[in-house]
Amino acid sequence: MIPVGHHINADGRSAFRVFAPEKRQLNVVVLDAAGHDAAVLPLAPDELGWWQGDTARLSAGTRYWLELDGRRLPDPASRRQPEGVHGPSEVVEVAPVATPGWRGVRIEDAVIYELHVGTFTPEGTLRAAIGRLDHLQQLGITVIELLPLAAFPGERNWGYDGVALFALHAPYGDYTDLRAFIEAAQARGMAVILDVVYNHFGPEGNYGGAFAPTTQAAATPWGAAVNFDGPWNHGVREFFLANTRWWLEVVGFDGFRMDAVSLIFDLSPEHILREITDLARRIGAAAGRELLVIAEHLRNNRHVTSQAGGGFGYHAQWNDDLAHAIHAHLTGEREWRHYANFGPLDDVAKALRDGFVLDGKRLDRYARYLLGSDGRLTTATEHVVHLQNHDQVGNRPHGDRLIATYGRARALLGITAVLASPFVPMLFMGEEYGETAPFLFFEDFGDASLVAAVKAGRAADFHFDEGHEPPDPHARRTFEASKLHWARAESPEGRSILAWYRALIDLKRHGELGPRDRSALRIDALPDAAGASGVIRVETAHTLTLLNFSAQAQAVPLGAEWCFQLGSLDEAPPADPGALPGWGARIFRRAP
Repeated sequence: MIPVGHHINADGRSAFRVFAPEKRQLNVVVLDAAGHDAAVLPLAPDELGWWQGDTARLSAGTRYWLELDGRRLPDPASRRQPEGVHGPSEVVEVAPVATPGWRGVRIEDAVIYELHVGTFTPEGTLRAAIGRLDHLQQLGITVIELLPLAAFPGERNWGYDGVALFALHAPYGDYTDLRAFIEAAQARGMAVILDVVYNHFGPEGNYGGAFAPTTQAAATPWGAAVNFDGPWNHGVREFFLANTRWWLEVVGFDGFRMDAVSLIFDLSPEHILREITDLARRIGAAAGRELLVIAEHLRNNRHVTSQAGGGFGYHAQWNDDLAHAIHAHLTGEREWRHYANFGPLDDVAKALRDGFVLDGKRLDRYARYLLGSDGRLTTATEHVVHLQNHDQVGNRPHGDRLIATYGRARALLGITAVLASPFVPMLFMGEEYGETAPFLFFEDFGDASLVAAVKAGRAADFHFDEGHEPPDPHARRTFEASKLHWARAESPEGRSILAWYRALIDLKRHGELGPRDRSALRIDALPDAAGASGVIRVETAHTLTLLNFSAQAQAVPLGAEWCFQLGSLDEAPPADPGALPGWGARIFRRAP
């Protein structure tokens, strides 16, 4: 596959390749150090709509415009936008990640940690984040998932409004910083995967549409869908496949989490998603390392992870059902659409056993149709589960975390259930030490009308929270309020919560808690004295986990073979291990 945008060709010259069908003229305007025109390179078109040309090798740091029919625009495949997404593009040279002996992490061994670079540290940079990698290693993390890094408008954003998909968002650092971060993580035994957005472009700074029909009429909640099957789709498809190669092969990420793939529409004989997952596996095989591809699909469809019958072939997909079932039962919240389908404790037990609660037999009350397929026909590693993530926290009206609103007991009970499941667990940054700072929605768009529309849209989304308008997404204070407070990790309570997470993850990684083989677990919902289900019992060959999903203490008979190991609310071994405190979790080990 020939690269897109600027690249060095086989002759060592700077070459440009741009998809711009049905255009009259396309030039590269090279700038000098003062930003003045230094040279003009005319590009020539071929019959497929690609414009190409080459020149003497340009040094890293050289800035340039693409002049399309007289209009100067950034390169849609720009590798760096130092003056922002509306400015000129810059030539970069990237040395790929090189960690001796690195072979990646299998999905069976994944314990994922999701983080947003801009709020993970006070500095909000990749270099600063390196300083926290020892913490993640000691926690037991094996896979770090970075929220999107592709360049977006302004300084701050979650990253899902990216428009220059090959360019690293400049305030986070440069490609040298990114390489240092990935290599430092891999040296500690942790893979690094990137969240990529291939379902839409952000609403400001998307100049790709001026060159080619990159989007089509099909809609997503965030704008027009990407044109994977309309006129001139071959160039659009090649652009995204080249982007896959860029991040996985050239830069050296260990895989992708792909955003909202259910909103990637393609009626071609081979779906673009299968092309991407196949390409990722080929890149990994050629390099002798494991590359993970994880989908956010959220339709509970086993087709996403199937390798047969035209399936998309992902290693795993995000599964929100366990988180929604736990949250709805622990909090009683039903107003928000995510929780409208959940509530009974039996939903928690079903999620732990089967993976999908919405499995095609229950009406989705929000979508108003039968959603999902039978999760029992999947393997446990095809599901990535969590208690909280950026969406579950950030798309609440006030970005509040579970522990901040409902307290430590319920938060620790919830994460114990997640890690006692047979599925692949994922944590959201800060939860491991009980972070109480919110994670709010924030942006830094330059278009005043867009800023106003985002603010109005957020308020409309939370109409049920009358009188409590969400914080202004555009205000810098909203972004600053979302930064982690690392001092809490060193507080007595923070250290206590961190110790609980470390213990659970250690048991998980050794297969004693939530083994990947679902047949090795027995999951039961035990009725309380009133006949309601109050406790979930999860038994494996080595451990017994009791989860009290009620505010009242519950008595659970224990056989002599079970020895108390640890409890979420126990500072010392309890006198009666079977007397579970309200919202308490206890783990027992089978006696030798």
